[in-house]
Amino acid sequence: MKIRNKRLGPLVIADAKLRLAPGEVVEVATATPHMETALARGLVEKAGEDTPLGAPEPLEPVAVVPADYERLSAAEAIEYIDDEDDSEKLKGILRAEKRKTVLDALRKKLQEVSGGAAQ
Repeated sequence: MKIRNKRLGPLVIADAKLRLAPGEVVEVATATPHMETALARGLVEKAGEDTPLGAPEPLEPVAVVPADYERLSAAEAIEYIDDEDDSEKLKGILRAEKRKTVLDALRKKLQEVSGGAAQ
């Protein structure tokens, strides 16, 4: 029987001594009690026999926030955003940013860069 981890994070099935990465498929001889519980809770699913073993390849590279960005004050971050024209880098910053004023400036810049602000 093959099972697939449906969680976004790693999953440990202690009694089977398994540590599954997100989306990883493994083959097991028999289901253990912890595996049965994970199946019942929807943490794993039975995979088809033709499903390849292992973890899937990442779909798209994750945009990385520049290392020095996190140290910037809100005013400096807004200035950095105004100078940036790479939409992928701006989207990466958007995922990590929490300051409201910076988020507003970031959304405005993303709209300009993507061509949404036609004047």
